Amino acid sequence: MGLELHPLARGFTDVADDYERGRPGYSPDVVDAIRRALDLPGGARVADVGAGTGKLTRALVAGGFDVVAVEPLAGLRARLRAEVPGIEPLDGTAEALPLADASVDAVVCADAFHWFDGRRAVAEFARVIRPGGALALLWNLEGEWDDPPSWQPELQALVEGIRPEHPSFTGDQGRGAVADSPAFGELTLTEVRRVHGTDPERLVAQIASMSYVGGLPPAQRDAVLRRAEAILDRHGAAAVAVPLRTTIWTARRG
Repeated sequence: MGLELHPLARGFTDVADDYERGRPGYSPDVVDAIRRALDLPGGARVADVGAGTGKLTRALVAGGFDVVAVEPLAGLRARLRAEVPGIEPLDGTAEALPLADASVDAVVCADAFHWFDGRRAVAEFARVIRPGGALALLWNLEGEWDDPPSWQPELQALVEGIRPEHPSFTGDQGRGAVADSPAFGELTLTEVRRVHGTDPERLVAQIASMSYVGGLPPAQRDAVLRRAEAILDRHGAAAVAVPLRTTIWTARRG
């Protein structure tokens, strides 16, 4: 690849199964919001950069787009290949995309842009996006609970208590690199509110898939997951609908 990943991002190396089991995907409403915000026609060629196991890739394919997925970690690429038949993910980073100049109508990044070297990645996006094309940066964030289950504050405290300094939990998640680039226009925010159905097993898998958990030594990782399981067991956790807020930041290529 020629470039070093963010140290925490290496924690995703062996978590493909947990990532696929525990993480929320992207609904047709999110894809429709991307389509409208970017003014994309059916069949538009879209690069999903930092595609992971293909959570957004499969939704874009289902929405009728011609998708090329780029993912630097072999384990995540293998799972994407299994989950999204017909897509052969490319090995590459946002800072050195394996794509030709002006070869895509849009670049999308789902829960990934904060891992990139923003300035270099944005320059690459400008190179591969056709004039008049666009960029979309997405994040799935937990929304506001009307009546949170009893385990939610304790589980959240566990996760936040072990989280190191993390590029997603900064003022702008790195979006300043887009705002500073003369190649892109103003960033615009669209939000989609929805719910994610999950259960105790998948909640633990979601924690296991977090970069700073997956990257722990095995004994420490197992201890964290046992603590999560104990919290859920103690509160009698069952299937639950988690409120989600998907933020979609878009900018037009000049």
